[in-house]
Amino acid sequence: MFNINPIDVLKQREVKTLPPHFVKVQLSSGDLFDNNIKDWISVKLKGRFCIIKYPAINSDGQLKSSTFAAFEDQKELTYFMLACPHLRRN
Repeated sequence: MFNINPIDVLKQREVKTLPPHFVKVQLSSGDLFDNNIKDWISVKLKGRFCIIKYPAINSDGQLKSSTFAAFEDQKELTYFMLACPHLRRN
């Protein structure tokens, strides 16, 4: 039996703006980004998410654009950080 996610049916899983209650993590510039990460999230996770470019301050105090992945459920962020093979590990 297939489990159908109602959020997927309504095409509301990936939100375009970052809601204030989402938890976010900054992705490093070396990560294999965009389609690989979005595809992994779509297959492995069930909740709403957002991948967005957002202004951030780097260690030199300069303003730059950074990419963030944000999730509605904090447990999904933890699983994403531990299990996603497309993230660069130090």
